[in-house]
Amino acid sequence: MKKLFILLTLALGAVPAFAQDLITKKDGTDIQAKVLEVTVRDVRYKAWDNLEGPEFVLPAYDILIIRFENGTNHVFNVVSPGYGQNSGFYTSDLSMLGESGLRYKNLKNYYDRADYAFLQHPRYGLGMPWLNLIFPGLSQYCMDEPGLGTRYLLISLGCTLASSLAASSYVTYRDGNYVRISMPPAAQVVAVLASAGLIANGVCSIVNAYRVAKVKSLYTEDLSQYRRAYSMSLSPSMNYAFTPTGVRLAPGVGIKVTF
Repeated sequence: MKKLFILLTLALGAVPAFAQDLITKKDGTDIQAKVLEVTVRDVRYKAWDNLEGPEFVLPAYDILIIRFENGTNHVFNVVSPGYGQNSGFYTSDLSMLGESGLRYKNLKNYYDRADYAFLQHPRYGLGMPWLNLIFPGLSQYCMDEPGLGTRYLLISLGCTLASSLAASSYVTYRDGNYVRISMPPAAQVVAVLASAGLIANGVCSIVNAYRVAKVKSLYTEDLSQYRRAYSMSLSPSMNYAFTPTGVRLAPGVGIKVTF
C-alpha cells in the first residue's frame, strides 16, 4: 500500500512536467513555454518556469514547430523577411506575387510598413506625398492608384466648391459695383466646415500617400526578387548520340530553369 501511494505521488508530480508547450526553433533550440497567442507574424509566450514573469515575442519565421500540451502540433512554413535572411521576401504569402499590378487595397494586409526601413533602393520615395499639398491625390496617381487619387481629388473639389458658394452667395451687384453683404451664421458655418474639410482631406491624403509608398515599395521589391528567383532561358547545346556506326555529335536546344 505504501509503494502504491509513492507511485501515485510520483505520477501526479510528473504530470505538470509535461503540461507545457514546447517551441522548437529552426536552429534546433527548444523552449518550454506557455503559448499565449499565435499569429502569422509572431508567437507570444511566457517561460514555463516563470509564468508570472514577462511576455516574450518570437518571430514566426524563426519557429519550426510548436507542440502544444494537448498533443497537437503546429508546423510553421513562414519565409523570413528580406532583411538579414536568405529568402529576400517581405511577405509570407508568395502566391500573390504571381499576379502583378495589384492595388494598395489588395496589399495592405500582407505587408508591415515598418519593413520599409530595410529597403536599399525603394521604388517610391517618401518625399512624393508632399505633392498632395498642391494637388490632393497627385501622389496616389503617381503610384498607380487612380481610385485613391480620384477620391481625395473629388473631396477637395467638393469642399472648395461648398466654401466658394457659401461666400459668393452674399455678394450682390449694385450701381455698377459688386457689394459684399454680411453672411448669416448658417453660411459662415458652412464656409468654416468646408475649409476645415479641405485641410483635413489634404492631411489624410498625405498620410495615405506615405502608407501607399511604403507598401507598394515593398511589393515591387518582392516582385523583382520573385522574377529573379524564377527564370527560364533557352540556349543551344551539343550532346553525344550513340548510333550503330559510332558516337556522333547531336546539336540541340537546352532549357535552363533557375530557382
